[in-house]
Amino acid sequence: MDRLDFGKELIRIRKTKGLTQAEVAEKCNITIRTIQRIESGAVKPRSSTIKIISEFLEVDFFEISNQNSNLKNHTILWYLKDIFNLKTNTMKKISILSTSVLILTFIGISIFNTEAQSKTSNKKREVALESQNKKVDFSKDFDKFRIADNYVFVTKNNKQGLMTLNGKVIVPCKYDRFEIKGRYITTTKNYKFGLMNLDGKVIVPCEFDRYEIKDRYITTTKNYKFGLMNLDGETIIPCEYDNYEIKGRYITTTKNHKFGLMDLDGKSIIPCEYDTMKIEGAIAIVTKNGKTEQIRI
Repeated sequence: MDRLDFGKELIRIRKTKGLTQAEVAEKCNITIRTIQRIESGAVKPRSSTIKIISEFLEVDFFEISNQNSNLKNHTILWYLKDIFNLKTNTMKKISILSTSVLILTFIGISIFNTEAQSKTSNKKREVALESQNKKVDFSKDFDKFRIADNYVFVTKNNKQGLMTLNGKVIVPCKYDRFEIKGRYITTTKNYKFGLMNLDGKVIVPCEFDRYEIKDRYITTTKNYKFGLMNLDGETIIPCEYDNYEIKGRYITTTKNHKFGLMDLDGKSIIPCEYDTMKIEGAIAIVTKNGKTEQIRI
């Protein structure tokens, strides 16, 4: 079972049992953010996590996965041949074939009706396109504007913005500067930096001294402290650490010359209170006040 299928199955079973994400997270000792990421298909949980969720919901997800895998091994041709084999499940297959005939008949009638109404639909479509292509007088509302690459770059009260040719606002006129870079728009306001997507959705608000997109994450800096966000703009690590480093499934953190550990969802595993830290497999070897101890992670 891939991560999308697992997420959908978890949502179905959770809702069938009348449970919220928060209740599942609490009973399974998992962060609600992890449950949300699993259900959205953003991550595939480890086997240990699947086992914990299975025990709480009293459903064997491993067995469901095997059943789905067996179904996927059959080809479309196999199913077509089987549906016409009336020696097995005769009544069920007759019912399916009868339903299919009715559906095909309904589709034929629908196509006929669609063709009959095509002239009216085409006329409505032409009116809609004419409305969309209606010219916008940008000079009336803005001090300056220029058109480039199907965008309109506008200026008002010394602030810059971005619009589409039909007047839809992408970047409102409240930024000192912005720049389109690939799939993103970098923004600047009051000497702080932010990030938007091409639809104008704010991913990183204009409140950071700097940021950088690295793989699946955005590293952020504010007041000489470091933080981490995902590409959806959700904070994983707030900007309050002296340093951090992603190591596999974990993030080592440093604050006030002390070391700690988090998971990739930003959940604290070991607080920043140790003088040294070394990760060896599932063990963190730490020292504090000259004493060494091992912490299982």
